[in-house]
Amino acid sequence: MSATSPPRRARARSARLTALLAVVLVTVVGLGAPSASATAYPSPAGGTRQVVGAILDRYQALGGPGGVLGGPLTDELPTPSGYGRYNVFTGGSVYWAPATGAWSVRGAIRDRWAALGWETGTLRYPTSDELGTPDGRARLGLFQGGAVYWSPATGAHQVGGGIWSRYGALGWETSFLGLPTTDELGTPDGLGRFNLFQGGSIYWSPAGGAHSVRGAIRDRWAAAGWETSTLGYPVTDEFAIPDGRAQDFQHGSIRWFPNGGTVVVGGTLPLGLTPSGNQVITVVAPSAGASTATVTAWQRGPGGWSAVLGPVPARIGSAGVGAASESSTRTPAGTFGLSSAFGRAGNPGTALPYRVVDRSDWWVSDTRSPLYNTAARCAPGSCPFDEGAGENLYAAGAVYDNAVVIDYNRAPVVRGAGSAFFLHISNGAATAGCVAVDRAVLPQLMRWLDPHAAPVISIGVG
Repeated sequence: MSATSPPRRARARSARLTALLAVVLVTVVGLGAPSASATAYPSPAGGTRQVVGAILDRYQALGGPGGVLGGPLTDELPTPSGYGRYNVFTGGSVYWAPATGAWSVRGAIRDRWAALGWETGTLRYPTSDELGTPDGRARLGLFQGGAVYWSPATGAHQVGGGIWSRYGALGWETSFLGLPTTDELGTPDGLGRFNLFQGGSIYWSPAGGAHSVRGAIRDRWAAAGWETSTLGYPVTDEFAIPDGRAQDFQHGSIRWFPNGGTVVVGGTLPLGLTPSGNQVITVVAPSAGASTATVTAWQRGPGGWSAVLGPVPARIGSAGVGAASESSTRTPAGTFGLSSAFGRAGNPGTALPYRVVDRSDWWVSDTRSPLYNTAARCAPGSCPFDEGAGENLYAAGAVYDNAVVIDYNRAPVVRGAGSAFFLHISNGAATAGCVAVDRAVLPQLMRWLDPHAAPVISIGVG
């Protein structure tokens, strides 16, 4: 028999259970706050505010109420996601997260972080207090997704992702780039990202990664149309060559010589084009059998060719691209004029000759008719050609709300070589040989087309 009485054993068991529950409660509470310590401080807003755990440790390390942060304006609060915790002070904030610990954010750097979405933005949580750059010219805060730099000359700007990595590899703010003068921005084509710096730029693209561009080479690339030019995005940084400097781009390079300026090597249009006019639409399929392609509109300017729209996705013939015929659903390969337009709807603003079509408008595909591969008007049932071998432009439906005629097999006309090829609105499916783009894209192309610029469309595999 035990020497301990039953009441005493019960009290001991109860004490052990209470201690165990206390440990569990401390553990659970500790998930929301990294320490059990807490201090109440007078608030400039009145009353007192609690500062707790790791945030309290960071606050005290920065001088508490007499330091850069000043008095607390809030108790410790959860972030909207519930992942982190924070306190707001008169001079800034302290944020804590399990992965980063507790760090302060203040001033213009905090304002920029806030403008970019706080911890829900691309920068996510802070990983340092505000720091001074080695040269003393600027301040910066580090975050999980990059950094925010501030200086009196440049203001506060974010650098992140692959651009941040390249910036670091080049020496941060001590490099030729200096400090950022913009946040990270998207390129007009929607494919790339870039930051501007005091001494140049860093561009990132899926195809080329992140690379710096500066000086005379950057100026020449800019004059050509930046990443929308025929050169595309940078794929290297600037490097030394005999007697000069050079940089490679997706489709060519720019070389610089002290006594000769800049020289562009390559930078040709897709499909090896050398059109005589100043406007071209390229339709590039990934293979001869593909029914998809990319469409890009190019304009020739003083600096050469630059993309003004695209690349955008397109649907082409279900049999791909190549030699067309009346018996195939293949889109013709080659370069053809764009001289006229039509549509069931009104003119969207094109300068090309435009005709609104109705149920009496046809395109003749009857190889026995002298009207083969031309437009014709006749009431259904009264046409001087086989209507079953023609296309009623109105009855074709919404795909022809707007369309541009592709001048394939039109001068001279070869019977059976194919007819009725148009640039029109896509319904999401492969075509019988036409080129189809999104409904929002076609009016933009049509308004851009200028008959005085001798526009052409070039179709091929690339």
